[in-house]
Order: sequence, then structure tokens, then C-alpha cells
Amino acid sequence: MRFLFRCARLTVLTVAGLWAVAAVFICVVGASIPYDRTDMAVVFGNALEADGTPGRVLTSRLDVALNCYRSDQCATFFVSGGIDGPGLDEAAAMRDYLIAGGVPADRIVVDNKGDNTLATARNAVAYMRDHGTSRVMLISQYYHLARAKLAFERAGASDIYAAFPHSFQLRDVYSSWREVPAYAVYGIRLALDPNSKPVSFRPLLYLQSLLSRSDEPGT
Repeated sequence: MRFLFRCARLTVLTVAGLWAVAAVFICVVGASIPYDRTDMAVVFGNALEADGTPGRVLTSRLDVALNCYRSDQCATFFVSGGIDGPGLDEAAAMRDYLIAGGVPADRIVVDNKGDNTLATARNAVAYMRDHGTSRVMLISQYYHLARAKLAFERAGASDIYAAFPHSFQLRDVYSSWREVPAYAVYGIRLALDPNSKPVSFRPLLYLQSLLSRSDEPGT
């Protein structure tokens, strides 16, 4: 019994160690993506507050975008996010924040169908092809950038740069660990099928759909 317990403990410690190393590697890769002047900057969506304004994480990304604009490093912005419920349009909230920060409305492209990283990548690359641009900057948290770059590469982008908020929150530890299986799933799915459909799960919308069903007659 003790032998089995030791084996199980060793296995758990080994998996945890490898997972931690992979998480650190993903963060380092993301933070090491170069920063340079680009044709377009893509700002990835994130959670909104209850009043529809950007939450803390999303605000930090938008502030990076504003710094990019003010330093003349980003010509246009592609704000991409999902709709989390009534009045909770991530892309629209990002547009409003950038406009309030001094970015002209005609410099902002709004994509409210980018409710996951792969969808954002495909939508942005399609826009770039239609408008003859190639240099793109990805703006997100450092732990997300490696997977974001992978998605853009698989979508057809090649000239990729990045910027991220230089801040740390305790939730970054969890987010970094979560990126390990997320990156693995992206890599495997896109290697097996480059045209695989983006998979999304919006918890709030799912709960709302369940509630709406429960209100229907006969349920």
C-alpha cells in the first residue's frame, strides 16, 4: 500500500512539475514576442462589468492599445470580443473606451463575433487580407499571447508582433496554468484540421438560455 501511495505521489508531483514548467514556458514565449510598428492592432476581449464597461483585465489591454496609438505604433485597431448578454457587448465597450481615449472612430474595426481566440484570429486575418495589410500586433495578457500567436499563424498571418500590460495579478497564476491544456488543444486540433471550427462556451449566455427554457410553457 505504501508503495502504491509513493508511486501516486510521485506521479502527481511529476505531472504538477511538468505542468508548471510548461506554463512558465508559455508565458516566456508570449512575453518574448517582439514589439514594433504595425498596420493593425488586435485587442482581445475579456469580461465586462455589470454596467457594460470594461473590467479590470480588459481595461489594462485597452490602456496598452492607447499607448500604442499615442506613440504612433498602431495605425488602426481591431477590437474583438463576444456578447455576454443584454448590454454586454465586449467589442462595443472596447470601441467606446478607445474613442474616449482619443482614438478616432474610423480607426476602429468592431468584431462582436470574436468570442474565442481562434475566431478572433480568423476574423482579423480575413479583414487584413481584404484591406491589403500584413503587420499585426496582438494585445492581450502575456500568458495568452503564445496561443494567440499560434491561432494567427494558423489563420495565415506571418508578420506578428505583440504588446501586453506589464502588471501581475494573483489570478494570473491560474490563467497561466489554464493556458497549458488550452495551448495543447489548439495545437493538436489545428494540426489535425487547419479548418476546424472555433469552439466557444459563454457561461452567462448558457445560463440565460436555461432560464429562458424554464419559463417556456410545458417546461
